Amino acid sequence: MAYYSNLYSEELTNQDPELLKTISAGIGDGEKLKAELMSHPLFEQLLAAHVACMRVATPVDQLATLDAQLAESPRVVAKYSNITSAAAVRGDGKELDHFMAHYVLLLNSFKEQLQQHVRVHAMEAVMACWEIEQSLQTLTGATPEESTGATMSDNEDDNTDENGDFDTNLSDQGLDGLEMGFGPLVPSEAERSLIERVRLELKNELKEGFKAKINDIREEILRKRRAGKLPGDTAALLKAWWQSHSKWPYPTEEDKARLVQETGLQLKQINNWFINQRKRNWHSNPSGAVKSKSKRSNAGKHASELDI
Repeated sequence: MAYYSNLYSEELTNQDPELLKTISAGIGDGEKLKAELMSHPLFEQLLAAHVACMRVATPVDQLATLDAQLAESPRVVAKYSNITSAAAVRGDGKELDHFMAHYVLLLNSFKEQLQQHVRVHAMEAVMACWEIEQSLQTLTGATPEESTGATMSDNEDDNTDENGDFDTNLSDQGLDGLEMGFGPLVPSEAERSLIERVRLELKNELKEGFKAKINDIREEILRKRRAGKLPGDTAALLKAWWQSHSKWPYPTEEDKARLVQETGLQLKQINNWFINQRKRNWHSNPSGAVKSKSKRSNAGKHASELDI
């Protein structure tokens, strides 16, 4: 198993078919192994499973690079097919079959684990970072610098030849060695928009779920507010009585009974209204409150003298 898992070595350059027989003796074990792998019936499944793992964590804006590298696969496979026929590669078929089958299963299982990680843990981390950025932007007013991390195209300048042209062997090396690599989990602009849309949809779903409860609470608050306020006509009658008796705003029992009939309120409501009105009047007119207090004191003294 370990013998066949050593997949990484330099790719052979294109060779003239007439020279293949001559150089077959010099072909290294690494090239022979890769030729065996690519000629195996499960190679297409293995390659598809490997690419599927890479797609899970590769940002959307970098999938085109991955597809471009994958498009070079037939050319690389054809090249190693020539090596296979020239070198007459032979090996333990059972061991290779066992390795290929188990490696495909391993990659499929790994893809499921990656998907679970991206859906749950990575998305939570991205959302947390995004919320922190929004909070900092709100507090400071500064726009955070966009950071896309290291991408597959960051090393593009390093993959040029001496003339400054792009190295055409890069795709071969990537497929040959399966060194395409995982992309970063930093979201692109499109993914940020998607995250924001998901957040708004979740918010709307929560609103809909608690809409009935929110409406009940709102109605309860409004009902209590309405209960604490008197109708306009009723309040006008009480204020009219208050203004006509501003010097002594203390209704007698007969006055209260008449106000009950005129307003339709209960006696307790009328008493509470006059108590609150006197408090408001005291706060707004302290001198009047002192006069009212002195009047009550004098009235009490006068009543005591009459009793005597």
